[in-house]
Amino acid sequence: MIRLTVVDEEDIELMAEFGMSGLQKGRLARLIEEAYFQGAILDTPRLVLLLLETHRAIRVDLSQFWQAGAWLPIAGMKGANREMMRTLRGALAIDRYLAGEDLAQIRRELAIRLTRWHRWWQDFKELVRQEINPGSTQPLIAQPPEVLAAWQEVWKKHQEQPGLISRLALDKDVPGVSSIHYINRSAFYDLLGQRHGYSPAAADKFLDDLNDLAARLNRQARSGGQIIYNAVADHEPAGRKLAECQLKPVVLDYLDAQDWAEIDRDRTAELKWSRLLRLATQARTQGAVLTQPDLALLLGLSTKAIQSLSKEYPNVIIPTKGIVADMGPALTQVDKIVRLYMDGYTETEIVRRTGHSYDSVENYLLDFARVVYLVEKGLPVPTIRKVLGCSKKLVEKHVNLYREFSGPDYAFMLGRIRRLAEAHPVKKN
Repeated sequence: MIRLTVVDEEDIELMAEFGMSGLQKGRLARLIEEAYFQGAILDTPRLVLLLLETHRAIRVDLSQFWQAGAWLPIAGMKGANREMMRTLRGALAIDRYLAGEDLAQIRRELAIRLTRWHRWWQDFKELVRQEINPGSTQPLIAQPPEVLAAWQEVWKKHQEQPGLISRLALDKDVPGVSSIHYINRSAFYDLLGQRHGYSPAAADKFLDDLNDLAARLNRQARSGGQIIYNAVADHEPAGRKLAECQLKPVVLDYLDAQDWAEIDRDRTAELKWSRLLRLATQARTQGAVLTQPDLALLLGLSTKAIQSLSKEYPNVIIPTKGIVADMGPALTQVDKIVRLYMDGYTETEIVRRTGHSYDSVENYLLDFARVVYLVEKGLPVPTIRKVLGCSKKLVEKHVNLYREFSGPDYAFMLGRIRRLAEAHPVKKN
């Protein structure tokens, strides 16, 4: 058993700078390296399962890395490919940089985000300082032993380069990244005040909040194949900026036992769809919702690919934030669920037909019931919207459905809707 970072902040940076292909290549290299540092190597079926890419696509990306000399071993690779590998990306990038190559081109070819590069560069310089002054007290460099050994070889190769010592000593540290991954609480406290202008009270609160967050995440039990992801709480209304929304950590089954049965070296559409639906539904049942960009990041796909997948299953409603918050064309879900209920389908049948959870179906029916109750009490749409705290479009959709089903053919089902509203009255504010 090994631990892999299938989703990381660096994925966002790589996608922003190099596009979706940069994210996919960076994730591929990271997973292989993390496995290697734990004494394991991944095979093609596991890479297909983790990355949702075909065997051919993965081999294309790996061939580019191997031709550049990057050490990314996988199970069953050919001897010719193994011979092309020279050293780890962290050493290869610095070796090429010291040789005078363009840094932007190096990072693009090796799928290295700028923050990771800065960390490697600062740690490499620290290693050189320790090599030059072995007797002085030095901080621990938080890098795998394989990386440190590779950096030592790079230093031996370039140490006679004219001006290199002064270049390494005078090169200005990048704010916020130099050795930040191994500084203690006291040093971090000073950093908040000196570089970011935090008052002592604000710095204390920030550190306390970090500790609380770490404790809360650590308390969430995870089993093999699960990840923790911060998603938007499902009670957040439509139109609110994501930066202002409350986030909620949810435990998601990134890998599932069923996934192994769906592995296909040449086709990943079914695997993508089952994971997309599973992640969105699991987040919803835990009181949170995933946006399309969230799903794109988790699955390593573009938002257009997410939309295309959804269109292939028009009868299944994916509980994304757009759906749950009723933004734009997502209102059609309300129409489907309410119509099925008014036509006499049970909640179990609705769940099976729409792909929604029981909680989601009940919430939509309850919203409809409350709108019906308030409409029959004579309240106008703006007031209902304010009372229920939902969007105007959603209220208008429910009002139109109420008018459509007000005839004698639906009198019995409408009576059940009224009883549902009476059993769950609107809270007085």
